Amino acid sequence: MEGDFLSDPPDLVAGLDQLAQQPTLLVAYDYDGTVAPIVNDPMKALPLRETSVALRNLAALPQTEVAVISGRSLHYLAALSRLPAKIHLVGSHGTAFDIDFALDLDPALRETRRALLEELQKFTDAHAGMSLEKKPASVAVHYRNVDDAEVDDVLSRLDEIAGQFEELTVRHGKRVCELILVPTDKGRALTTVRGNVGATAVMFLGDDLTDEDAFATLAGPDVGVKVSDGDTIAAFCVESPDDVAILLAALCSRRADWLGGAGAAPIEDHSMLSDQRTAAIVTPDARVTWLCMPRIDSAAIFAELLGGPAACHFSVRPTGQSDEPTQTYLDDSLALRTSWDSMSVADYLDCSDGRPNRISGRTDLVRVIEGSGSTVIEFAPRLDFGRFPTQLEVRDGGLEVTNAHDLVVLRTPDVEWDILVHGAHQTARAEVDLSRGPVTLELRCGTASLRPDRSDERERRDHTTAFWSDWVRRLDIPPIEASHVKRSALTLKALCYGPTGAILAAATTSLPEFIGGASSKTWSAPSTSAGWSPTRASGKCAPLPATTPTPR
Repeated sequence: MEGDFLSDPPDLVAGLDQLAQQPTLLVAYDYDGTVAPIVNDPMKALPLRETSVALRNLAALPQTEVAVISGRSLHYLAALSRLPAKIHLVGSHGTAFDIDFALDLDPALRETRRALLEELQKFTDAHAGMSLEKKPASVAVHYRNVDDAEVDDVLSRLDEIAGQFEELTVRHGKRVCELILVPTDKGRALTTVRGNVGATAVMFLGDDLTDEDAFATLAGPDVGVKVSDGDTIAAFCVESPDDVAILLAALCSRRADWLGGAGAAPIEDHSMLSDQRTAAIVTPDARVTWLCMPRIDSAAIFAELLGGPAACHFSVRPTGQSDEPTQTYLDDSLALRTSWDSMSVADYLDCSDGRPNRISGRTDLVRVIEGSGSTVIEFAPRLDFGRFPTQLEVRDGGLEVTNAHDLVVLRTPDVEWDILVHGAHQTARAEVDLSRGPVTLELRCGTASLRPDRSDERERRDHTTAFWSDWVRRLDIPPIEASHVKRSALTLKALCYGPTGAILAAATTSLPEFIGGASSKTWSAPSTSAGWSPTRASGKCAPLPATTPTPR
């Protein structure tokens, strides 16, 4: 049962829902006061059982990373947290990312640390209720059991000791003062972990003043949660570690549901584009989730349909909330239009200039966006099913995938791109004002040219629709369910490899015959798994009978 605090701020629930649907999610948190209640003896601070269960379950989910970023040393953090090795441990406010960190300290710093320890040991030995926590690059002085009347004197003396050493950073927490030899903070640590795991969104939870540095790095879909009612820049607050357990369990449940396919468009609701050399699969909201380039038996450049969001996509959508889109093919063709109230996008694989019968040459996916308001474009290719790092470069006139085996560019005149780093891969994102006129996106494989095509876009679209509709007109279509017969015939034609006449079993690969079924794990001849064809949108055909999977 979710806690009452989740029903109070609806924005927090919306934030959890958005986080749960991120391609790669990082859940990071402070330790003391966040997942472990504050106790008098710091060495007895253990995480709540419910929290440990939620963290373990989150860490076990695909495309989900968990990290604890604490002021504690790595040694004590590992001993107390009792978490599996899959969870990243960052100690000493980000100065320690591995257990051998102390070996990397400069000899001069090790000598400074020895002298600092000596001074602090003398001070704490003379005062009851104080203890030292020795870390590789810092020393924490705990004074939780010191009388309130003596706290000011303790802090004054600690400032005096710190003043004896140059370039020493002092950080104050809840009844703890840490003297740090290597300048860092939890914000830098969180940024480092985010980059290492390629997170597209982060949830960070913390209760202390030092956690504000981490909250300050959050942006976009990130969510920050302060575990107290004190002043904070975090967007949300909860009262205690008990609430943290509920919050993490709620996120885990949502994340597991989404990764399991909750809310995903059924395969039969997808649409297919073809130029008889390759095929693209498009969701009902104009998201390209499958495309092998330059040929149908090449490695996929977009494979979200098979590998989930980390395998990535090419998406176009209205900015902000919008109505549900409608989708239809243009005439008797495989050119597709997806429409919202404020905008539409026309998609096709260019069939002009005799391309369907050419064994080699350019392959172009063309997307034309028209309407009012603004649109968000995300271009997230992943080379070789995401197994090869994908790097993008902004060039005059568009983008280039710089390390692709085949030349790949995206021609987008007048579009200003932001390049986002997701681990080994990069993603391009842009927001475009459609009031300035239509926007044409041309994904080209087989050329590095970003110059305009010798034929304008409208002419190529007309040639593409004519290629399919002229073929349909030559068919002898029976009068019964004529529209469905036409669309089924077009689907079969689209699955023919133009240069040779070979027939594909489907446009996709490795999808099971039925829910829960096994999928193919090997790759060989250019054939695919279960029979598939698009439906639902106006003019689309019904599913084809299932066939025996053939590995590709």
